[in-house]
Amino acid sequence: MAEAAENPQALNRAAITFAVMASIVMNVLDTTIVNVALPHMQGGLRANVDQVSWVLTSYMLAMVVITPLTGLLVERFGQKRLMLVGVGGFVFASAMAGQSHSIVEMVVWRFLQGALGATMVPVGQSILVSSYPPERRGVAMATLGMGIMLGPVLGPILGGYLTDDWSWRWCFYVNVPVGLLALALLVRYVPEAGKSARPRVIDWLGFTAMATGLGCLQLVLSLGDQDDWFSSQRIRLLAVMAVASLVLFVWRSLTIERPIVNLRLLKNGALALGSLGIGLFGLALYGVMVILPIFLQEHMGYEPQTSGLVMAPQGLGAMVSMWAAGRLLNRGANPRALAITGVILGAFGSSFTLSYNLGISPSWVIWPGVIRGLGLGLISIPLFTIAFSTLTKAETAEGSGLFNLMRNLGGSVGIALITTIITEYTQVAWNQMGGHINPYRPAFGVYDHALHAPPGPATWQMLGFTLGQHAAMRGILDAFVLVFWGFIAMLPLVLLMRRPAIQHAELPVVES
Repeated sequence: MAEAAENPQALNRAAITFAVMASIVMNVLDTTIVNVALPHMQGGLRANVDQVSWVLTSYMLAMVVITPLTGLLVERFGQKRLMLVGVGGFVFASAMAGQSHSIVEMVVWRFLQGALGATMVPVGQSILVSSYPPERRGVAMATLGMGIMLGPVLGPILGGYLTDDWSWRWCFYVNVPVGLLALALLVRYVPEAGKSARPRVIDWLGFTAMATGLGCLQLVLSLGDQDDWFSSQRIRLLAVMAVASLVLFVWRSLTIERPIVNLRLLKNGALALGSLGIGLFGLALYGVMVILPIFLQEHMGYEPQTSGLVMAPQGLGAMVSMWAAGRLLNRGANPRALAITGVILGAFGSSFTLSYNLGISPSWVIWPGVIRGLGLGLISIPLFTIAFSTLTKAETAEGSGLFNLMRNLGGSVGIALITTIITEYTQVAWNQMGGHINPYRPAFGVYDHALHAPPGPATWQMLGFTLGQHAAMRGILDAFVLVFWGFIAMLPLVLLMRRPAIQHAELPVVES
């Protein structure tokens, strides 16, 4: 009888887990699947390079602005209704983005995608936590974390396949069947929870300051590289607006009784250190996801599907280590020791990238990726456990919003720094190496003779191409240095954290 009574609960948990995983994977997938389709979208939407970049910028902009509002939205609408609106709206916006025929139309639907999907991760985490008994929440979070890692793994592969064999529009249409299935399961199995009888009054001044500050900051990070940063009047204006608005937002949040985002939670040392750590985690993860496609496709000659397959082992390594971390935490392992091990593995795997060149074999990408992925998985779940170990259940949704905001901002900062480093240091390397190429240097004569290349325009064109490839490689190596030091910078933060007294805290889930 007891077993029969448990079966319905187990079935409900499985359905809820699948629905939440499908929703979040769909959301995460859209941050990477579109990247490989941008050149095709540029032609289909009759847009230039700067215009088509807004397909990515608008999505991230909406995510950054809406994510901190998770706690307030849960108070007013409840977890189930907010999740249903998010998933349903995301599916509708995906379908409309797929049928877009202008860049303006596409940007509008992408912004709505980001806004509606921004709360999926923290709300989905809260739903999952409340569905499992305390002794099984570590495994539940690890299972969800493994599902989330499918986003970076499947994104380049699925995006390349759909774009090459079907159309870039299917990068959006693929969300429709997955989202509808998740929506049906959410309606059927997820209980109502989280709605407050006395939700806080919306602080419109605080909301305006937060939205303006985070929005302008995201625009600075997204557009800075193409506008040459602070040499652009537009970037300078956005930066001033970001600083002024964020200062007003912080002041407002700390001086009124019920602010729109409770920044007082950051007085909790575990959450503050964990949020900084997850920001560096986002920098390292998204930094790698930006550098490797550029390196493999533009300089190693890999097709999008091939580069996705070569990058996939990193995600598989992370999935394995997340599962192991969840099991070990449930058996009483020290999360701080697991996180330190993860940092060491991540730095060790990234150290191989500092020796990359244009002649490496795929194994030089695959095996360091596996090691780095193992490190990422061992960092994430234990870091979440420590950061949320001292928060009450009522603080979890809002803390999760802040936590995921830092992950988003860390990823945005990482992408901005990576693209800037590659651009700037490629040009520096071009100037340095190009200065040594002239017909009056004896070494140049030896090189030219070894090539059996007759003097003329064709020879100089070939030399220019070779110089460009090696200059770009120098820029990419400098970008890999940033990722390596991103892992190293996590170590003091983890060492400052204390082992939590509660092993089954309300854990957040982070996108990857």
